[in-house]
Amino acid sequence: MPDTSSAPPSRKGLILDLAAVITLILLAYLFWWRLLTPERINQQSLIEGDFSGQFVSFATYQAARMSQGQIPLWNPYNLGGHPFLADTQAAVFYPPRLITIALANLSSGGAPTPPMMYDWLQREMIAHSLLSSLLMYLFMRRLTKGAFYSPAAGMIGAIIFAYGGFMTGYPPLQLALMEACIWLPLAMLGIVEATRHPAVRWGWFGVSGIALALSLLAGHPQTALLFAYLTIGYLGWRVYTQRRPFLAFVIGTLLMVGIGAGIAAVQLLPSWEYLRLTTREGLSFVEKGNGFPLYDVLQMVFPGLFSQWSPLYISVIGLMLAGYLCWKHPNAAGYWFLALIAALGLSFGARSILYDIFYNFLPGFNLFREQERSAYLIAFCGAVLAGMGANYFLEDTWDEDLKRNYKVAFGGVIAPALGIGFTVFANWITEPSSESAQRFGLIAFSLFAAVLAAITLISVDNFRRLFARGAVVTALVAIELFSFSRMVNPNMESVPTQDRLAPSEMVRAVGKQQTSSLTLAPWRVDGVPENYGTAYGPQFSTADIRGTSPLRLASVDKLLRLNNPARLWEVFAVKYVISPNLELPVPSSIVAEAGDLRLHALDQPRPLARLVSKVWVEADDAAALGFLNEPAFDSANTVILPADPGVNFAPQIQGAVELIRFDPERIELKTQTDGSAILNLSLVYYPGWEATLDGAPAALLRADTAMSALVVPAGEHTVVLRFEPPSYTMGMLLSLMGIVITGGFLGVAFFIDRRKTAPAEPAAQG
Repeated sequence: MPDTSSAPPSRKGLILDLAAVITLILLAYLFWWRLLTPERINQQSLIEGDFSGQFVSFATYQAARMSQGQIPLWNPYNLGGHPFLADTQAAVFYPPRLITIALANLSSGGAPTPPMMYDWLQREMIAHSLLSSLLMYLFMRRLTKGAFYSPAAGMIGAIIFAYGGFMTGYPPLQLALMEACIWLPLAMLGIVEATRHPAVRWGWFGVSGIALALSLLAGHPQTALLFAYLTIGYLGWRVYTQRRPFLAFVIGTLLMVGIGAGIAAVQLLPSWEYLRLTTREGLSFVEKGNGFPLYDVLQMVFPGLFSQWSPLYISVIGLMLAGYLCWKHPNAAGYWFLALIAALGLSFGARSILYDIFYNFLPGFNLFREQERSAYLIAFCGAVLAGMGANYFLEDTWDEDLKRNYKVAFGGVIAPALGIGFTVFANWITEPSSESAQRFGLIAFSLFAAVLAAITLISVDNFRRLFARGAVVTALVAIELFSFSRMVNPNMESVPTQDRLAPSEMVRAVGKQQTSSLTLAPWRVDGVPENYGTAYGPQFSTADIRGTSPLRLASVDKLLRLNNPARLWEVFAVKYVISPNLELPVPSSIVAEAGDLRLHALDQPRPLARLVSKVWVEADDAAALGFLNEPAFDSANTVILPADPGVNFAPQIQGAVELIRFDPERIELKTQTDGSAILNLSLVYYPGWEATLDGAPAALLRADTAMSALVVPAGEHTVVLRFEPPSYTMGMLLSLMGIVITGGFLGVAFFIDRRKTAPAEPAAQG
């Protein structure tokens, strides 16, 4: 344990903390400045893909709805319509997203365009990158409280966590993942503060619970699950090592999880309802057990050697500092080392028996795929180990025996590394290629960083000014990570955001056709890429039937797999098809052309709502899809239902349907028929849609495996469909109660804690 007698006085500590915060702000600007600069010649933006197709599209739609004072519960512009709020990655109630939406709406004077939202979401991402470093610094400072080099430990942990291979890899493009990650240091801070005194300070578990709630609301449940388990495990570790009653662990866990789930209930309940109906529900152990190949461990030392991103990379010097802590102070490494090893084993997925154990015995692990996301825990634990390692390393007295042992250990690592480098170099000489040249360059960079780090660490105790030691090591970490990112980071390219996501000629043509048709409801479209139907929907009426959301209803997904496109377009009420083909399987007219694409308008599209009297009863969805796929099936006059509706229908009926109102969560129609009929709607069947017939509740039926229908009697009637999911209503009520209860609990708990006086725990226990 470091000697704390030379700890800086509080005033000096405050000055150092202020300097650290300013430095972290400057580092965030330095890392992301090309996304922020107003100089067009230097501007970059995040590459298109998940960031644009998923998050920009969703945020643009949310901004448009909220600019009208509406909560976006349903999205009619992708997948034939899907529950927007319930799709976790929409993050509708995530507080920072609400701030971004508000600022974007204010700056645009209304609903922002996709390019504008692109810029605002990049700013949100940068703010979270900065916040991750600030929260990590705060946590590391409390974890090493009283140690002379605590500020340096905090800076090193913060820089590695915020700018290591994981947080600068794919998370900035998968924004929900990044935003769910960054609140972990705050939760850990709550655990440290709750258990830092002999008497448990219960209010701090509320802070951890709020951090968990923010992670849940950010929209990546798998990351929130990993977050929760690492935090609960750390609480258990501290309770065990401090010999506290087991009841403290139970109550603390219940407080944290209860507060987190309670505040986030408005997102959790609709999402849980949705998840059980999506394509993810039927995935097997093998399909969920994918993870890193075993050789990816080498990328902890040689980033970029095997893949585009290197999420296991925490810097060579960070790895050295973490190794020093585990070597010289294993008790301090304790929990973080064990958690890192467990996360590494879990990241291999089904290649490791550890995943089998987690899959079968820990709740939640059987719900998600892509186990390599456990790299999140590796990145966090590695940053903690490196920060604490720096603290001990700089405090320890370096005698000749210690230096000799360090040189031997370093030589044992560098020798095989040189061997790998020579092998790649020889491959480059014998078979020159840009790929082998890049690999050799990355290995050379890692070896140079390792040698420079070793020389610096061995000689750092020669610095007379003690604070200079910490500054030199911190600077070395930052230089290595920032240099590495410039070499391999593929996330940015030199395209200004104002040049992103401009509506294509096809999208403009769809909007023009929809406007000229003068219908209340937009005809559906097939062929808008990504989720851009959602991005352009409010402006150009691009109600697309497809989409790239990783979560989609299983029933809709099966319907989209029909190999009879004419029947697919009929069921989804498609009128416009974007295609390179000159002709379609059904009669159509080309109404616009751009490049090699053509916009076809179907000559006889099926309307959103129609009246039929022929019912085909088929309880088996696979068989029903088979009938729909058959060209001979009379789908123009027949609807497939899973059960007999119990109504006698005339062979022929005369009637009409008039659409009175079409909003995302409310559809109003008038029907007139001379006999009982089925009102067949091209509206995705989903819990929460409710129907009334002349003001009285009416039963919605599942039709054509994924759409909706209801029985209407003879005469004139008004049908109203509303999307008012009970899961949202209950979730909102629970969240409001959770916020009020949490506020009251924190007020009482911190008032009681302030009345307690007790000595704090020793420094840097981990």
